[in-house]
Amino acid sequence: MYLSRFGVKNYKCLGEIDIPLTPIHVLIGENDAGKTSLLEAMAAFCASSTVELKRAFPAPWNGRELVYDGSPEAAVELWAEWTASEDETLPVSHPSVRYGFSADFSSGGGECSVRNRWLALAEEPGSLSPPIALTPKARGAESGRNKEVREAWRQVVFHQLRTPAKYALNPKLMALPTAEHLQENFSMAPDGYGLPTLLSDLAGAHPEQFIEIGNRFCGFFPQYTSVRLRPEKALLRALSGGIHREASRVGKGITFQTRSGQTVRAQQASDGAILFLGFLTLAHLPDPPNVLLIEEPENGIYPKRLGEVIKLLKELMNRTEGVRFPQIIMTTQSPYVLSHFRPEEVTFLSRPPEEPDGPVRARPLRDAPNINERLADGFYLGEVWYNISEEELFGEP
Repeated sequence: MYLSRFGVKNYKCLGEIDIPLTPIHVLIGENDAGKTSLLEAMAAFCASSTVELKRAFPAPWNGRELVYDGSPEAAVELWAEWTASEDETLPVSHPSVRYGFSADFSSGGGECSVRNRWLALAEEPGSLSPPIALTPKARGAESGRNKEVREAWRQVVFHQLRTPAKYALNPKLMALPTAEHLQENFSMAPDGYGLPTLLSDLAGAHPEQFIEIGNRFCGFFPQYTSVRLRPEKALLRALSGGIHREASRVGKGITFQTRSGQTVRAQQASDGAILFLGFLTLAHLPDPPNVLLIEEPENGIYPKRLGEVIKLLKELMNRTEGVRFPQIIMTTQSPYVLSHFRPEEVTFLSRPPEEPDGPVRARPLRDAPNINERLADGFYLGEVWYNISEEELFGEP
């Protein structure tokens, strides 16, 4: 199943958002348009099944700071819909499932609690049943309609909702040698620091996965014949978040072998290659995330090289053999990046011009009038976004 829709109500600057999603999807908009807030809401929703609810939301926060300022409600509502892929067999005979909950935030302190949970099933594509309250009795019953609800609930909780992977990746940090004992097994920091130790964990516990990563990487970057790890002086992360060298500490570094026999350290490889290696590694984890949430991957990367990475990611997602690649939802402010997407893969976030402090609205770019005609005239999607105002794009006076 893949995440086909997501909705949020009363979270930060998001009043009420309901957007369709694709296997790889991009959120665009100006600064303070709610892109990061929407990723945070998705991350909190996914994490809510594995951690205490108040820890699912990004700290620090207090009282009703996370509740949209213009809402009289003290609750935040989050929901998601999953749709079965054509090659999937589901434990329930429904093409899609929608699950959501509302969370109450107290006026003081850092406490929140679930007000209610609900589930809706589709008997056929695009036709959802009325929401069914997820009481303990409904979740535990074993016959009739309640059994269907229980099985659908199990599918959502145990197979779809898991701690999310949210990153603002920095290829320069991803390429640094790191000390093994300072990293949790199979982990990488949100900025990508610790990629060598993550690969080392895979090589030790799942060597076949490490070999598969190397083979796939070299298939996309044919100038290399292998990906290797070797002992190097480690760079350690200080408590303040900075990096310092520890000469007496030996860690692992990433190297690439070229067809001519040269050894290239990761720090001398292209940012695009390192970024792609990181994506491949995350997809091959023992318990890979269903969804990768990526903030502005263009930061610090040559635009054309990033475009190549996005093309490679889209190619991986269309493959049916081997490891299924996670769904990717990313934000960007780069017209060049946007040019590698189709309108249905893009959602535009903005505030209404007449309400600069009003709630953010989300508009799928596929709904923009004449968008396909504009692209048929030879323009890239990024060019259309850069050169045409939002009002003109969506046909507003």
